[in-house]
This record gives sequence, C-alpha cells and structure tokens, in this order.
Amino acid sequence: MSNDFASLAEVQLPVPCRLLASACCPDKDLLILITRLGGHDRISLWKMQGSKTWEVDVSTDSERIVGVAWSPDGQTVAIAHDPPSISLHSIQDGQSERVISIPPSDVPISQLTSIWWFHQEKPEKSPIPDIFKRGGVITGSAHSILRTLPLLDPLRDDSQQLTATDLFAFQGSQTTARRVKDVPDVIKWWPTLQPDPVFASINVPNATRTVENGIVDEVDDANLNSILAVADCAGHLACFLDGTYPLGSIQLGSSNTTVASLFKDPKRPVFLAHPVNDGSFTDLLPTHIFLSVLEERKVRDFAKLSTTARELCWYIQRVIEEMHTAWFGSSITTGARELGPKWVRSYEIKQQEQYGLKPNAILDLTTLLLTDRPSEALADYLGSGQQMSERSLQKWDSAVTEALVNVLVPACQRLHLVLGEVRGWSCLPTLNSTFEIPSETVAQCLTMVNQTVLLATWLAAAARREHNQTVILNPNPAPEAPPAPLRHDILEIPSPTFTPEDLGVPGYDLSVSMALQKANEYLENPVQTATETQDRFNQKSLEDIDRNLEALIKSLVQSCREVFDRPSGATARSATISGQPAISSSVSQNQFLTPGQNYGRQGDGGQYVQFLVLHAPPTSEHRAFGEFTGHRSFDISCEKNCKTVTFVRQRYGHDNSHVEVALHECCVGGEMSEHVVDLLALEFFDDETVVMVYRTGEEGQACIATLSYGDLGYQQFQPPEGYVTKSRESLIESAFQGSGQIKSGYLPIKQSRALKGCKSGAVSLAVNGRVGRRVACVLDNKGTMLETFDLEGDEVEEGDTTLD
Repeated sequence: MSNDFASLAEVQLPVPCRLLASACCPDKDLLILITRLGGHDRISLWKMQGSKTWEVDVSTDSERIVGVAWSPDGQTVAIAHDPPSISLHSIQDGQSERVISIPPSDVPISQLTSIWWFHQEKPEKSPIPDIFKRGGVITGSAHSILRTLPLLDPLRDDSQQLTATDLFAFQGSQTTARRVKDVPDVIKWWPTLQPDPVFASINVPNATRTVENGIVDEVDDANLNSILAVADCAGHLACFLDGTYPLGSIQLGSSNTTVASLFKDPKRPVFLAHPVNDGSFTDLLPTHIFLSVLEERKVRDFAKLSTTARELCWYIQRVIEEMHTAWFGSSITTGARELGPKWVRSYEIKQQEQYGLKPNAILDLTTLLLTDRPSEALADYLGSGQQMSERSLQKWDSAVTEALVNVLVPACQRLHLVLGEVRGWSCLPTLNSTFEIPSETVAQCLTMVNQTVLLATWLAAAARREHNQTVILNPNPAPEAPPAPLRHDILEIPSPTFTPEDLGVPGYDLSVSMALQKANEYLENPVQTATETQDRFNQKSLEDIDRNLEALIKSLVQSCREVFDRPSGATARSATISGQPAISSSVSQNQFLTPGQNYGRQGDGGQYVQFLVLHAPPTSEHRAFGEFTGHRSFDISCEKNCKTVTFVRQRYGHDNSHVEVALHECCVGGEMSEHVVDLLALEFFDDETVVMVYRTGEEGQACIATLSYGDLGYQQFQPPEGYVTKSRESLIESAFQGSGQIKSGYLPIKQSRALKGCKSGAVSLAVNGRVGRRVACVLDNKGTMLETFDLEGDEVEEGDTTLD
C-alpha cells in the first residue's frame, strides 16, 4: 500500500468525539472536535499536529451541537444548537462572544439542521482615494454628527461594583466587589452588528487597541457583508448580516422540509437552495432566493443605526443601574441610604455602652442643630471618624451631578440624534414600505428621551439644593425660607408620564419662524401679551410630577428595541423566491447518505455549475447510487463487486437546466481489479479533486485517497422518454435505467495512504483544500482515533509519534 500523503498526527482521544465535515479552519491549521461529557456538549480546538489548544462547555444539559461554521476572517466559530440557538466563540480561548436570537418571533424556528457562513467578495477599490475618510458615512447623517462630538466618558469596569465607601470616602476599608457582567435580555436580543462603542461616540475603558473595544489600527473587514445562514427541519432559512444582525426568516417549504445544500453567489445576494421535501426526495433544480434589498446600502445603514442605538441605550441603562446600586446597595455592597441608619445605630451603641445613657440619637442630633453644641457622647462620636463630613457630602453631590448632567444627558442627546434619523426613514414612503418602521413608537421614544433629559437636569439641581441644606448647620437660618426638600425617593415612584407643557415648556413648535410669529402676535395686542407673559412665568406646582428616572429609562430602552425589531426582518420579507417543487420517486432520500454539493460560476451568462456525488450506504436497497456534496457536485456509486463512479454536472440558467453525466469505475490497482471497494466517506477538496475514505473488503484495510473529477468527458444525459426528473432521486432512477447510453471508463486511484485505525464501521472525514492548508482529518467509528494528513507534503520518516 502506498503512502502518498504525509501523516501529521495520530491522536488517541481520551473520550469519544464527533468530527463534522466543516471542522477544519479555512485559513489556519486548526480543527474543532465535539465531545459530550456529563450531559454537556463541549468543543475543543486542536492543531493539525495533534495538540489540544482549549476545551470549553457550549451548551446546557438539554442542548446539543448540530453544526459548526467558521467566520470568513477565521477568528470566530459559529455553533448551531438544539434547541435552536446560535453562539459565536473566539478561537483564542473558546469563550462565547455572543448568543444570537433567531428571528422572527412570529415564525417559530424548529430544530436546526445546518449552518453556513458565506463571505462576500469585496468590490474593486476606486483608484481615487477618499481624502475625507468618510468610511461609508453619509454627510449630515446622525453618524456623521456623532463623529464630530467628543466621546462619552467610559463607565467603570462591569466587573467592579461601586460601594458607599467609594462614594463618600469616609475612613474605613476600601474594598471593591467583583461581579459577573449581566446583560439584560432587552440588550442581549437587540438586532445589532458587531458592537463598536467608538462609532456610537462612546470611549472605551482602556487604551488597548483591540477588535473587542472597537478601536483597531488595521481593521480586518473579511466579515463585512458576510451572511451567516441556518436552516431548520420546518423549511425555514434564517440569515444574519456580518454573522450577527438578523435579516429575518425565509420559508422554503412545508413543515417537514430541510435544506440539503445551500450556495451563495460570492458577489450578489443570491442563494441557491436544494430542499428535501418530507424527508424523502430532494429538489433537482435549486430554489432561487434573491435578497434584493441587500444590493443597496439601506439595510447596512439601518443596521448601523440599530447598533448605535443599542450601544447608547446600554450605556444609559448602566449609568442608572450604577446610581441605583450606589443608593440602594445590592446583595454584596452597601447602599448610600443605609449609612445614616447605620451611623445612628452605631452612636446609640456608644451612648449605652460607654456613657451608660439611654439610647436616643435623634435627641442629641436635634440639640446639635438648634444650639450648635454637641453632647459629650456626640462630640466623642463625631471625632471618631465614622461620620459623613462636608467633604464627603460634596463628593456625593459631585458624583450624582456628574452621572446625571455630564454622562446621562449627553448620552440621551446622542440617542435623540439616532432616533431623529429613524423618524426621517419612517417619513419616506418608499423606505417605510420596506422596513415597516413603527412611527408611533419612534415618536414615543423621542418624547421619553426629552423627558429623561429634563428629569436628569432637574434631579441634579435638586441634589445640589439638598446638599446645600444639609451641610450648612447654622442655628440662625436666613430670613427667607429654604426650598422644601424632596418628599419622596426619586427611585421608588412610578414611571413619569408628564409632558413638557407640565413643566412650563411651550407646547408649540420652538423653531425660529414660530418664535417670530408669536412675538408679532404679542406685539399686536400688548394687554394680552402682558397677561399671557405673567401666566407663563408664574411658578408652577410640581408636587404631582413623577420623577422616577429608572422606570423611565427602562421603558425607553424597551421601546427603542421595539423600533428596530420589526425593520430588521425587512430583508427576508422582501425576498424573491422561485423554484419548481420536486416530484417523489420510488427511491427515497433516506436511502442515501447526506447530500453535498459544490457550486461554481462560469462565463458571463450568469450560469451556475453544480457537481453532485451520490452514494448509497451498505444497507441501502439501491446500493449502486448514493450522494455526497462539496465544492463541485457529482455522483459516486459503488456496488459490492463493481466500482462504478457516476459524476453529474448540471448548469443552471435563469430559466433552464443542462445535465451531463460521466460514468467511471473506481479501481484499486488498475483496471479490472478484484479488490472490493466499500466507500466510507467523501468530501470535495477543491475544483479538481475529491478526498475519499474506502475499505477493501468487509474487514479490509481502510485508506484515504484522492480522485480527480475536473475533466472526465461529461456527456449530455437525456432521461428515458416520458420520464420526468424533478428530484435528485428521480434523476438517479432515470440514470440507472438509461445507463446504456453513457460510455463508461476506468478511474484509477493514484494517491492513497493506509489508515492506522478505522478497521470497521463508518468514519468521519473533514478536509481543507485551500492553497497552503491542504489537509484532511479522519475519525474512526468509535470517535477515539483521529488521524490528520498533509495532502501535499512529502512522506515523513517512519516512527511518527502517536499522541495520547
């Protein structure tokens, strides 16, 4: 047996693993293995040389992994789960970067069956450079304005919690509690591209220039305009722009339909899908899916608005949550409002234990306020350093004012810019008919943003006023009565429902032209002017105005997400789907191995070329025919004593199809070989070669080999008269019945290598045919013996190390 391929590693795995056909990284010598331990599915990243890089849990007890896809830049692995969900994992450490929801909510997704990640070829760059560095941003848009604004201050690290000790800085332990970042569902399921805080005018918490924080010196845009697609067992195809932004779900068939194969034109938003109907027969002609909206920039522009709104809403919500925790505290931190009662209890203990007095802290504190003379016990306590000094109160006032006026208000103003542009989209009939933007919800969000800005400014002024009342302990108050303190907790009342008119803000348009018109009206009637002016400036009673900023922001964030939920599915709703349904045949798809295919494009006529490979497993009644798929498509059929390989090449135009067939006998050792070939696995390698794993005899030696299918003398095939072939299974039947019209030849296996394992049972095969990464991986039926090969390298010396 020849050893034409160099062995990279022979790994004895400690636990059974699964090897998927898409396990090999396209641009790195890496592969993914799947294990299940203790009811959990785990993925592990391995080097082709046999060493494991990392292993992580990716599912719960009830979940399992059904598919793996690599991002075009090779930095992310997309995992499809059952029950349906998608998670993205970094190849650096395997940790989950994001969990993607599967839209839309009104079309439930069943069990996922397949996952793909298609790249988009970049258009040729213009020879004229963009000297203004606009980066695709339209001048005058919300994003162009955000680029000119100063960046918002970064928030504290989400893993650190602000404590009352930090806020008031009184003597004591300065501890920082660690916590796990908790992203609420309203933010987690927001339709968004990859987060970019800087694009949303938010600074990052550190100066490290990484992809994660949105600042990079050299941006890798391989994922730009790429499409992540998943299919389920109910005929749905869900797509995601850049692998994250949901484009909606497309219905391809009945409730019992899966997608056998999917191809995307690398330059256009055109998909060719081959559904499997009722789990029995597969469409011969592809279903043509045209996502016309993606040919323009509208979807990406709106996705950018959604992403920026999400970043700003998450920023605003974290600000208010930090304020809430700082005041109320949490299970692991002390809130600021607990300091007063804490110090009162501490003083009463001192009164009783050190001075033998009956505890009465309020009496001593009242006496101090009236006479400015503390009792002996109170003077001792105030000098112990356990009180809140004027400087500490000033720090608290500064912290509240900074959070409200210098952080929260600018973030809301930036959100107002984004929502204003979305409202402009909703006012254009051509755009709104496609995206279906909820204009009423947009208007509601803009009103709530205005309310938030007013409340934040108002509450900051109230905090300063109360600070001034507290720190001036003067027994001789000023003649004028100070303003009344707030009579309620600003974080515990219902959500605000006031309007700007309730606060004295004019209800009419505040544009310059309207202001001039009002001025002229007042001048024409001076008496009425004086009366209305007096009414305008009369102090309004604001006791009944709700000021719950936290409840208002929660409502704002939820409403903002509703603004972007429905429009995110506009691409799927506007999809054009065309195709012919398959016709059932006596041959069932269940009698064949999982189909595969490889598409290409030829000429200027827009034709697609597909090569199919079909192969029946040993238990099939139609053993002569089965199916594989890959980069090119063709049929391979192997009988017990006949090694016939059938290649099928199909050309698809806009309204026509052309089928060609080439029959060959797969020989081991030359023509008319007596060796029995049992084909175990096959994958397309590149545009000219397929990789196969076969076994000679029932218990013979398993081998990995390559076959060339690039130039096999394909002959046009016409089905028998009266025979209609609209399914792949029907094509198999008609090809078998009319095989006499096709000339057959011999196709010897020229390169092969014996495997150390795979003595019996099925095998799993994964390949990578990219130039410089031409490797193959084989896993035995027990899932414990992994062998990797360099299909271009020279044979290494004997004595390769087996890694355990």
